Amino acid sequence: QSRLSGCERECVRGHRGATSLLLAPFSQSTSSRPREGRMGDAYVTLPLGEDSVGYPEHSPSAPEQPHAFLPRPPATAPIGMAEAQPLSKFDVHVVEPTKSGNGYNAFVAYKVVCRTSMENYMSNDISMMRRFNHFVWLHVQLSEQYPCYFIPVLPDKSGIDPYFNRFDAEFIERRRWALQQFLFRIVQHPVLMASKALQVFLEGDENQMRLPEDKKPSLFGGLFKSNSQPPKAVQDPEFVAMGQYIKEFEAQLFEVHKFMERLVIRRKELGSSLGELGLTLITMGTHEEKTGEPEAATSSKSFHDLGSCCDHLAISLQEQVKDEMQKSVFVLEEWLRMVEGVKESLRTQAGSAGMYFAFLTDLDKKERAMQKGQQGGKPITEADISEAQRRVEEARQRAEMLGQRLRDEMTRFKKAKAVELRTMLFRFVEIQIKSGFVVTESWQRALSSVVKGIDPAILPNGGLGTEGYV
Repeated sequence: QSRLSGCERECVRGHRGATSLLLAPFSQSTSSRPREGRMGDAYVTLPLGEDSVGYPEHSPSAPEQPHAFLPRPPATAPIGMAEAQPLSKFDVHVVEPTKSGNGYNAFVAYKVVCRTSMENYMSNDISMMRRFNHFVWLHVQLSEQYPCYFIPVLPDKSGIDPYFNRFDAEFIERRRWALQQFLFRIVQHPVLMASKALQVFLEGDENQMRLPEDKKPSLFGGLFKSNSQPPKAVQDPEFVAMGQYIKEFEAQLFEVHKFMERLVIRRKELGSSLGELGLTLITMGTHEEKTGEPEAATSSKSFHDLGSCCDHLAISLQEQVKDEMQKSVFVLEEWLRMVEGVKESLRTQAGSAGMYFAFLTDLDKKERAMQKGQQGGKPITEADISEAQRRVEEARQRAEMLGQRLRDEMTRFKKAKAVELRTMLFRFVEIQIKSGFVVTESWQRALSSVVKGIDPAILPNGGLGTEGYV
Protein backbone atom coordinates (compact mmCIF):
# COMPACT_ATOMS: atom_id res chain seq x y z
CA GLN A 1 0.00 0.00 0.00
CA SER A 2 2.96 2.34 0.56
CA ARG A 3 3.57 2.38 -3.19
CA LEU A 4 0.07 3.54 -4.04
CA SER A 5 -0.72 7.10 -4.98
CA GLY A 6 -2.89 9.27 -2.77
CA CYS A 7 -5.92 8.58 -4.94
CA GLU A 8 -5.32 4.84 -4.74
CA ARG A 9 -5.00 4.96 -0.96
CA GLU A 10 -8.28 6.83 -0.79
CA CYS A 11 -9.94 4.11 -2.84
CA VAL A 12 -8.51 1.39 -0.57
CA ARG A 13 -9.83 3.19 2.48
CA GLY A 14 -13.24 3.57 0.84
CA HIS A 15 -13.37 -0.08 -0.18
CA ARG A 16 -12.45 -1.17 3.33
CA GLY A 17 -15.11 1.18 4.61
CA ALA A 18 -17.68 -0.64 2.52
CA THR A 19 -16.55 -3.96 3.95
CA SER A 20 -16.63 -2.64 7.50
CA LEU A 21 -20.35 -1.95 7.15
CA LEU A 22 -20.91 -5.69 7.06
CA LEU A 23 -18.41 -6.53 9.77
CA ALA A 24 -19.65 -3.93 12.24
CA PRO A 25 -23.44 -3.69 12.00
CA PHE A 26 -23.65 -2.01 15.41
CA SER A 27 -22.07 1.13 13.99
CA GLN A 28 -24.44 4.06 13.66
CA SER A 29 -22.47 5.70 10.89
CA THR A 30 -22.34 3.90 7.57
CA SER A 31 -19.48 5.87 6.08
CA SER A 32 -17.36 8.88 6.92
CA ARG A 33 -16.83 9.80 3.29
CA PRO A 34 -18.85 12.68 1.85
CA ARG A 35 -21.71 11.86 -0.45
CA GLU A 36 -22.08 14.41 -3.19
CA GLY A 37 -25.42 14.56 -4.88
CA ARG A 38 -27.08 11.99 -2.59
CA MET A 39 -30.84 12.04 -2.75
CA GLY A 40 -31.33 11.86 1.02
CA ASP A 41 -33.68 14.84 1.03
CA ALA A 42 -35.75 13.72 -1.95
CA TYR A 43 -39.37 12.67 -1.59
CA VAL A 44 -41.69 10.46 -3.54
CA THR A 45 -45.42 10.02 -3.27
CA LEU A 46 -46.64 6.44 -3.33
CA PRO A 47 -50.35 6.46 -2.38
CA LEU A 48 -51.36 3.02 -1.16
CA GLY A 49 -55.10 3.47 -0.90
CA GLU A 50 -57.52 4.73 1.71
CA ASP A 51 -58.13 1.27 3.13
CA SER A 52 -54.85 1.49 4.99
CA VAL A 53 -55.65 4.68 6.89
CA GLY A 54 -55.64 4.47 10.66
CA TYR A 55 -53.37 1.47 11.08
CA PRO A 56 -50.19 1.76 13.12
CA GLU A 57 -46.63 1.66 11.83
CA HIS A 58 -44.83 -1.65 11.87
CA SER A 59 -42.42 -0.54 14.58
CA PRO A 60 -42.90 2.89 16.17
CA SER A 61 -40.33 1.82 18.75
CA ALA A 62 -37.66 2.00 16.06
CA PRO A 63 -37.99 5.41 14.37
CA GLU A 64 -36.14 6.28 11.20
CA GLN A 65 -33.02 8.44 11.27
CA PRO A 66 -33.92 12.15 10.92
CA HIS A 67 -32.23 12.46 7.52
CA ALA A 68 -33.49 9.17 6.09
CA PHE A 69 -35.04 8.98 2.66
CA LEU A 70 -38.72 9.25 3.55
CA PRO A 71 -41.81 9.33 1.36
CA ARG A 72 -43.81 12.54 1.37
CA PRO A 73 -47.10 11.74 3.12
CA PRO A 74 -50.14 12.50 0.97
CA ALA A 75 -53.19 14.32 2.35
CA THR A 76 -54.46 11.01 3.69
CA ALA A 77 -51.48 9.31 5.32
CA PRO A 78 -50.84 5.78 4.05
CA ILE A 79 -49.66 2.92 6.17
CA GLY A 80 -46.49 3.35 8.14
CA MET A 81 -46.80 7.12 8.57
CA ALA A 82 -46.28 8.69 11.97
CA GLU A 83 -49.61 10.54 11.71
CA ALA A 84 -51.47 7.23 11.93
CA GLN A 85 -49.69 5.88 15.02
CA PRO A 86 -51.81 5.49 18.15
CA LEU A 87 -50.54 6.52 21.55
CA SER A 88 -48.69 3.67 23.23
CA LYS A 89 -48.08 3.03 26.92
CA PHE A 90 -44.64 1.64 26.11
CA ASP A 91 -41.66 2.64 24.02
CA VAL A 92 -39.10 -0.16 24.19
CA HIS A 93 -35.70 -0.69 22.57
CA VAL A 94 -33.13 -3.48 22.72
CA VAL A 95 -29.68 -1.98 22.18
CA GLU A 96 -25.95 -2.33 22.89
CA PRO A 97 -25.28 -6.09 22.75
CA THR A 98 -22.33 -6.76 25.06
CA LYS A 99 -20.28 -9.94 25.27
CA SER A 100 -19.24 -11.11 28.72
CA GLY A 101 -17.21 -14.06 29.96
CA ASN A 102 -14.88 -16.39 28.10
CA GLY A 103 -15.03 -19.78 26.46
CA TYR A 104 -18.10 -21.94 27.07
CA ASN A 105 -19.35 -19.53 29.76
CA ALA A 106 -19.36 -16.53 27.42
CA PHE A 107 -22.71 -14.89 26.72
CA VAL A 108 -24.22 -11.76 25.20
CA ALA A 109 -26.34 -9.38 27.27
CA TYR A 110 -28.64 -6.77 25.74
CA LYS A 111 -29.56 -3.41 27.16
CA VAL A 112 -33.36 -3.01 27.31
CA VAL A 113 -34.46 0.61 27.48
CA CYS A 114 -38.13 1.28 28.14
CA ARG A 115 -40.32 4.28 28.78
CA THR A 116 -43.82 3.57 30.07
CA SER A 117 -46.89 5.42 31.32
CA MET A 118 -48.23 2.36 33.18
CA GLU A 119 -49.08 3.43 36.72
CA ASN A 120 -48.15 0.12 38.37
CA TYR A 121 -44.50 0.48 37.37
CA MET A 122 -42.03 1.93 39.87
CA SER A 123 -40.48 4.24 37.26
CA ASN A 124 -41.44 5.66 33.91
CA ASP A 125 -37.89 5.24 32.58
CA ILE A 126 -36.39 1.77 32.82
CA SER A 127 -33.00 0.49 31.74
CA MET A 128 -31.57 -2.95 32.47
CA MET A 129 -29.35 -5.67 30.99
CA ARG A 130 -31.01 -8.90 29.96
CA ARG A 131 -29.61 -12.16 28.63
CA PHE A 132 -31.30 -14.33 26.02
CA ASN A 133 -32.50 -16.74 28.74
CA HIS A 134 -34.43 -13.89 30.35
CA PHE A 135 -36.36 -13.42 27.12
CA VAL A 136 -36.98 -17.17 27.14
CA TRP A 137 -38.35 -16.90 30.67
CA LEU A 138 -40.75 -14.16 29.58
CA HIS A 139 -41.90 -16.23 26.61
CA VAL A 140 -42.50 -19.29 28.80
CA GLN A 141 -44.48 -17.30 31.37
CA LEU A 142 -46.68 -15.61 28.81
CA SER A 143 -47.30 -18.84 26.89
CA GLU A 144 -48.38 -20.66 30.04
CA GLN A 145 -50.45 -17.86 31.55
CA TYR A 146 -52.06 -16.57 28.35
CA PRO A 147 -52.77 -19.59 26.11
CA CYS A 148 -54.00 -18.94 22.55
CA TYR A 149 -52.70 -15.40 22.44
CA PHE A 150 -50.42 -15.08 19.45
CA ILE A 151 -46.94 -14.80 20.95
CA PRO A 152 -44.14 -14.98 18.36
CA VAL A 153 -41.46 -17.57 19.00
CA LEU A 154 -38.00 -16.35 19.84
CA PRO A 155 -35.09 -16.64 17.39
CA ASP A 156 -32.84 -19.67 17.63
CA LYS A 157 -30.24 -19.52 20.35
CA SER A 158 -27.59 -20.31 17.77
CA GLY A 159 -27.17 -21.67 14.27
CA ILE A 160 -27.76 -25.31 13.41
CA ASP A 161 -24.07 -25.72 12.55
CA PRO A 162 -22.15 -26.84 15.68
CA TYR A 163 -19.17 -24.81 14.43
CA PHE A 164 -21.27 -21.68 14.03
CA ASN A 165 -19.90 -18.61 15.79
CA ARG A 166 -22.76 -17.41 17.99
CA PHE A 167 -20.80 -14.22 18.67
CA ASP A 168 -20.66 -13.28 15.00
CA ALA A 169 -21.55 -9.58 14.65
CA GLU A 170 -24.19 -10.11 11.97
CA PHE A 171 -25.83 -12.94 13.92
CA ILE A 172 -25.98 -10.84 17.10
CA GLU A 173 -27.46 -7.88 15.24
CA ARG A 174 -30.08 -10.12 13.67
CA ARG A 175 -31.01 -11.52 17.06
CA ARG A 176 -31.03 -8.08 18.71
CA TRP A 177 -33.56 -6.89 16.12
CA ALA A 178 -35.68 -10.02 16.64
CA LEU A 179 -35.70 -9.60 20.43
CA GLN A 180 -36.74 -5.97 20.08
CA GLN A 181 -39.62 -6.94 17.80
CA PHE A 182 -40.64 -9.66 20.26
CA LEU A 183 -40.90 -7.09 23.04
CA PHE A 184 -42.67 -4.70 20.70
CA ARG A 185 -45.38 -7.31 20.05
CA ILE A 186 -45.83 -7.84 23.78
CA VAL A 187 -46.06 -4.19 24.82
CA GLN A 188 -48.47 -3.41 21.96
CA HIS A 189 -50.83 -6.26 22.86
CA PRO A 190 -53.89 -5.01 24.79
CA VAL A 191 -53.73 -7.92 27.26
CA LEU A 192 -50.10 -9.00 27.41
CA MET A 193 -48.89 -5.44 28.04
CA ALA A 194 -50.51 -5.57 31.50
CA SER A 195 -49.03 -8.94 32.45
CA LYS A 196 -47.12 -9.39 35.68
CA ALA A 197 -44.46 -11.37 33.81
CA LEU A 198 -43.65 -8.38 31.62
CA GLN A 199 -43.29 -6.15 34.67
CA VAL A 200 -40.95 -8.66 36.32
CA PHE A 201 -38.91 -8.82 33.11
CA LEU A 202 -38.58 -5.04 32.97
CA GLU A 203 -38.19 -4.26 36.67
CA GLY A 204 -37.45 -7.50 38.50
CA ASP A 205 -34.27 -9.15 39.67
CA GLU A 206 -32.54 -11.86 37.65
CA ASN A 207 -33.25 -14.36 40.44
CA GLN A 208 -36.96 -13.99 39.67
CA MET A 209 -36.40 -15.23 36.12
CA ARG A 210 -34.78 -18.62 36.64
CA LEU A 211 -35.77 -21.25 34.09
CA PRO A 212 -36.32 -24.90 34.98
CA GLU A 213 -33.92 -27.21 33.15
CA ASP A 214 -36.65 -28.60 30.88
CA LYS A 215 -37.54 -25.06 29.73
CA LYS A 216 -34.02 -23.95 28.85
CA PRO A 217 -33.31 -23.71 25.12
CA SER A 218 -30.75 -26.00 23.57
CA LEU A 219 -27.67 -24.43 22.01
CA PHE A 220 -28.59 -25.59 18.52
CA GLY A 221 -31.82 -25.87 16.59
CA GLY A 222 -35.23 -24.25 16.87
CA LEU A 223 -36.81 -22.81 19.95
CA PHE A 224 -40.43 -23.49 20.94
CA LYS A 225 -41.18 -25.13 17.61
CA SER A 226 -43.33 -28.23 17.70
CA ASN A 227 -44.02 -30.60 14.86
CA SER A 228 -46.97 -32.26 16.62
CA GLN A 229 -50.25 -32.16 14.79
CA PRO A 230 -53.58 -31.42 16.51
CA PRO A 231 -55.96 -34.38 16.78
CA LYS A 232 -58.12 -34.10 13.67
CA ALA A 233 -60.96 -36.12 15.13
CA VAL A 234 -61.86 -33.39 17.61
CA GLN A 235 -61.10 -30.34 15.48
CA ASP A 236 -63.83 -27.91 14.60
CA PRO A 237 -63.96 -27.22 10.81
CA GLU A 238 -63.58 -23.50 11.59
CA PHE A 239 -60.20 -24.05 13.22
CA VAL A 240 -59.16 -26.58 10.60
CA ALA A 241 -59.73 -23.82 8.04
CA MET A 242 -57.64 -21.45 10.16
CA GLY A 243 -54.83 -23.99 10.21
CA GLN A 244 -54.97 -24.40 6.45
CA TYR A 245 -54.92 -20.62 5.99
CA ILE A 246 -51.82 -20.34 8.16
CA LYS A 247 -50.13 -23.26 6.43
CA GLU A 248 -50.61 -21.71 2.99
CA PHE A 249 -49.59 -18.25 4.21
CA GLU A 250 -46.41 -19.66 5.78
CA ALA A 251 -45.46 -21.44 2.55
CA GLN A 252 -45.81 -18.24 0.54
CA LEU A 253 -44.02 -16.16 3.17
CA PHE A 254 -41.14 -18.62 3.26
CA GLU A 255 -40.66 -18.35 -0.50
CA VAL A 256 -40.72 -14.54 -0.46
CA HIS A 257 -38.17 -14.51 2.36
CA LYS A 258 -35.92 -17.00 0.56
CA PHE A 259 -35.70 -14.99 -2.64
CA MET A 260 -35.56 -11.63 -0.86
CA GLU A 261 -32.57 -12.80 1.16
CA ARG A 262 -30.97 -14.26 -1.96
CA LEU A 263 -31.34 -10.90 -3.69
CA VAL A 264 -29.71 -9.07 -0.78
CA ILE A 265 -26.82 -11.55 -0.63
CA ARG A 266 -26.14 -11.12 -4.34
CA ARG A 267 -26.30 -7.35 -3.99
CA LYS A 268 -23.74 -7.64 -1.21
CA GLU A 269 -21.49 -9.67 -3.52
CA LEU A 270 -21.98 -7.10 -6.29
CA GLY A 271 -20.88 -4.34 -3.93
CA SER A 272 -17.71 -6.24 -3.04
CA SER A 273 -16.94 -6.85 -6.73
CA LEU A 274 -17.51 -3.19 -7.60
CA GLY A 275 -15.14 -2.15 -4.83
CA GLU A 276 -12.45 -4.50 -6.13
CA LEU A 277 -13.01 -3.28 -9.71
CA GLY A 278 -12.70 0.31 -8.54
CA LEU A 279 -9.35 -0.37 -6.93
CA THR A 280 -7.96 -2.07 -10.05
CA LEU A 281 -9.19 0.77 -12.29
CA ILE A 282 -7.45 3.35 -10.12
CA THR A 283 -4.28 1.26 -10.17
CA MET A 284 -4.55 1.09 -13.98
CA GLY A 285 -4.96 4.86 -14.09
CA THR A 286 -1.78 5.34 -12.08
CA HIS A 287 0.07 3.02 -14.42
CA GLU A 288 -1.16 4.93 -17.48
CA GLU A 289 0.00 8.20 -15.96
CA LYS A 290 3.52 6.84 -15.50
CA THR A 291 3.85 5.83 -19.17
CA GLY A 292 4.28 9.47 -20.25
CA GLU A 293 2.30 8.90 -23.45
CA PRO A 294 0.64 11.95 -25.13
CA GLU A 295 -2.89 10.99 -24.03
CA ALA A 296 -1.78 9.48 -20.73
CA ALA A 297 -3.12 12.30 -18.55
CA THR A 298 -6.63 12.15 -20.03
CA SER A 299 -6.69 8.34 -20.03
CA SER A 300 -5.40 8.20 -16.48
CA LYS A 301 -8.10 10.59 -15.26
CA SER A 302 -10.81 8.49 -16.93
CA PHE A 303 -9.57 5.35 -15.19
CA HIS A 304 -9.33 7.15 -11.86
CA ASP A 305 -12.78 8.71 -12.15
CA LEU A 306 -14.44 5.45 -13.18
CA GLY A 307 -12.65 3.63 -10.36
CA SER A 308 -13.84 6.24 -7.87
CA CYS A 309 -17.37 5.81 -9.25
CA CYS A 310 -17.22 2.04 -8.68
CA ASP A 311 -15.87 2.61 -5.18
CA HIS A 312 -18.67 5.08 -4.42
CA LEU A 313 -21.30 2.66 -5.70
CA ALA A 314 -19.77 -0.20 -3.70
CA ILE A 315 -20.26 1.73 -0.47
CA SER A 316 -23.76 2.78 -1.55
CA LEU A 317 -24.65 -0.86 -2.23
CA GLN A 318 -23.46 -1.93 1.22
CA GLU A 319 -25.72 0.73 2.73
CA GLN A 320 -28.57 -0.55 0.58
CA VAL A 321 -27.90 -4.10 1.76
CA LYS A 322 -28.14 -2.97 5.38
CA ASP A 323 -31.43 -1.17 4.70
CA GLU A 324 -32.92 -4.13 2.84
CA MET A 325 -31.92 -6.56 5.58
CA GLN A 326 -33.52 -4.48 8.33
CA LYS A 327 -36.62 -3.32 6.46
CA SER A 328 -37.38 -6.41 4.38
CA VAL A 329 -35.53 -9.61 5.32
CA PHE A 330 -35.77 -9.13 9.09
CA VAL A 331 -39.45 -8.21 8.81
CA LEU A 332 -40.22 -11.38 6.87
CA GLU A 333 -38.30 -13.45 9.41
CA GLU A 334 -40.32 -11.93 12.23
CA TRP A 335 -43.55 -12.82 10.47
CA LEU A 336 -42.35 -16.39 10.10
CA ARG A 337 -41.85 -16.44 13.87
CA MET A 338 -45.31 -14.93 14.30
CA VAL A 339 -46.73 -17.78 12.22
CA GLU A 340 -45.03 -20.28 14.55
CA GLY A 341 -46.80 -18.57 17.45
CA VAL A 342 -50.15 -18.88 15.65
CA LYS A 343 -49.56 -22.58 14.99
CA GLU A 344 -48.79 -23.11 18.67
CA SER A 345 -52.08 -21.39 19.59
CA LEU A 346 -53.96 -23.63 17.17
CA ARG A 347 -52.38 -26.70 18.80
CA THR A 348 -53.35 -25.40 22.25
CA GLN A 349 -56.96 -24.88 21.18
CA ALA A 350 -57.06 -28.33 19.60
CA GLY A 351 -55.70 -29.81 22.81
CA SER A 352 -58.41 -28.10 24.88
CA ALA A 353 -61.07 -29.41 22.50
CA GLY A 354 -59.57 -32.88 22.74
CA MET A 355 -59.64 -32.69 26.53
CA TYR A 356 -63.32 -31.73 26.44
CA PHE A 357 -64.20 -34.72 24.26
CA ALA A 358 -62.12 -37.02 26.44
CA PHE A 359 -63.99 -35.92 29.58
CA LEU A 360 -67.28 -36.17 27.70
CA THR A 361 -66.47 -39.74 26.69
CA ASP A 362 -65.50 -40.58 30.27
CA LEU A 363 -68.79 -39.14 31.55
CA ASP A 364 -70.75 -41.20 29.04
CA LYS A 365 -68.95 -44.38 30.12
CA LYS A 366 -69.66 -43.70 33.78
CA GLU A 367 -73.33 -42.99 33.14
CA ARG A 368 -73.66 -46.25 31.21
CA ALA A 369 -71.81 -48.12 33.95
CA MET A 370 -74.05 -46.59 36.60
CA GLN A 371 -77.09 -47.79 34.73
CA LYS A 372 -75.59 -51.28 34.80
CA GLY A 373 -74.62 -50.84 38.43
CA GLN A 374 -70.86 -51.24 38.09
CA GLN A 375 -67.63 -50.23 36.30
CA GLY A 376 -64.84 -52.75 36.41
CA GLY A 377 -66.25 -54.23 39.58
CA LYS A 378 -66.46 -50.86 41.34
CA PRO A 379 -69.91 -49.28 41.71
CA ILE A 380 -70.41 -45.77 40.24
CA THR A 381 -71.91 -43.26 42.66
CA GLU A 382 -73.72 -39.98 42.15
CA ALA A 383 -70.60 -38.22 43.40
CA ASP A 384 -68.58 -39.82 40.58
CA ILE A 385 -71.11 -38.61 38.03
CA SER A 386 -71.15 -35.11 39.52
CA GLU A 387 -67.35 -34.92 39.43
CA ALA A 388 -67.29 -36.11 35.82
CA GLN A 389 -69.94 -33.55 34.88
CA ARG A 390 -67.95 -30.81 36.60
CA ARG A 391 -64.82 -31.70 34.61
CA VAL A 392 -66.81 -31.77 31.38
CA GLU A 393 -68.28 -28.35 32.07
CA GLU A 394 -64.91 -26.83 32.97
CA ALA A 395 -63.32 -28.31 29.86
CA ARG A 396 -66.21 -27.06 27.72
CA GLN A 397 -65.90 -23.53 29.10
CA ARG A 398 -62.13 -23.54 28.61
CA ALA A 399 -62.43 -24.82 25.03
CA GLU A 400 -65.02 -22.17 24.20
CA MET A 401 -62.94 -19.43 25.84
CA LEU A 402 -59.80 -20.42 23.96
CA GLY A 403 -61.75 -20.76 20.73
CA GLN A 404 -63.12 -17.23 21.02
CA ARG A 405 -59.69 -15.93 21.97
CA LEU A 406 -58.28 -17.61 18.88
CA ARG A 407 -60.92 -15.95 16.68
CA ASP A 408 -60.16 -12.53 18.13
CA GLU A 409 -56.42 -13.01 17.74
CA MET A 410 -56.81 -14.17 14.16
CA THR A 411 -58.75 -10.99 13.37
CA ARG A 412 -55.92 -8.89 14.82
CA PHE A 413 -53.37 -11.03 12.98
CA LYS A 414 -54.99 -10.50 9.58
CA LYS A 415 -55.29 -6.75 10.08
CA ALA A 416 -51.66 -6.46 11.16
CA LYS A 417 -50.55 -8.67 8.26
CA ALA A 418 -52.29 -6.50 5.69
CA VAL A 419 -50.74 -3.34 7.10
CA GLU A 420 -47.23 -4.46 7.99
CA LEU A 421 -46.43 -6.49 4.90
CA ARG A 422 -47.60 -3.66 2.67
CA THR A 423 -45.44 -1.31 4.73
CA MET A 424 -42.53 -3.67 4.13
CA LEU A 425 -43.18 -3.58 0.36
CA PHE A 426 -43.48 0.19 0.50
CA ARG A 427 -40.09 0.48 2.18
CA PHE A 428 -38.53 -1.98 -0.26
CA VAL A 429 -39.68 0.12 -3.23
CA GLU A 430 -38.53 3.25 -1.43
CA ILE A 431 -35.02 1.78 -1.10
CA GLN A 432 -34.93 0.88 -4.80
CA ILE A 433 -35.93 4.43 -5.80
CA LYS A 434 -33.26 5.91 -3.57
CA SER A 435 -30.67 3.52 -4.97
CA GLY A 436 -31.73 4.30 -8.54
CA PHE A 437 -31.07 8.00 -8.03
CA VAL A 438 -27.60 7.31 -6.64
CA VAL A 439 -26.66 4.79 -9.35
CA THR A 440 -27.85 6.98 -12.24
CA GLU A 441 -26.11 10.09 -10.95
CA SER A 442 -22.84 8.23 -10.26
CA TRP A 443 -22.65 6.65 -13.72
CA GLN A 444 -23.52 9.96 -15.36
CA ARG A 445 -20.58 11.62 -13.64
CA ALA A 446 -18.31 8.77 -14.69
CA LEU A 447 -19.57 8.97 -18.28
CA SER A 448 -18.82 12.68 -18.39
CA SER A 449 -15.18 11.99 -17.50
CA VAL A 450 -14.76 8.96 -19.77
CA VAL A 451 -16.03 10.60 -22.99
CA LYS A 452 -14.66 14.09 -22.36
CA GLY A 453 -12.74 15.31 -25.43
CA ILE A 454 -13.59 12.26 -27.56
CA ASP A 455 -14.90 12.76 -31.09
CA PRO A 456 -18.51 11.45 -31.04
CA ALA A 457 -17.98 9.96 -34.49
CA ILE A 458 -15.64 7.28 -33.12
CA LEU A 459 -18.03 6.25 -30.35
CA PRO A 460 -20.49 3.37 -30.83
CA ASN A 461 -23.71 4.51 -32.56
CA GLY A 462 -22.12 7.86 -33.24
CA GLY A 463 -22.12 8.83 -29.58
CA LEU A 464 -25.90 8.57 -29.18
CA GLY A 465 -26.80 8.93 -25.51
CA THR A 466 -23.70 10.97 -24.68
CA GLU A 467 -25.13 14.36 -25.63
CA GLY A 468 -24.06 16.93 -23.07
CA TYR A 469 -21.09 14.83 -21.93
CA VAL A 470 -18.72 14.95 -24.94
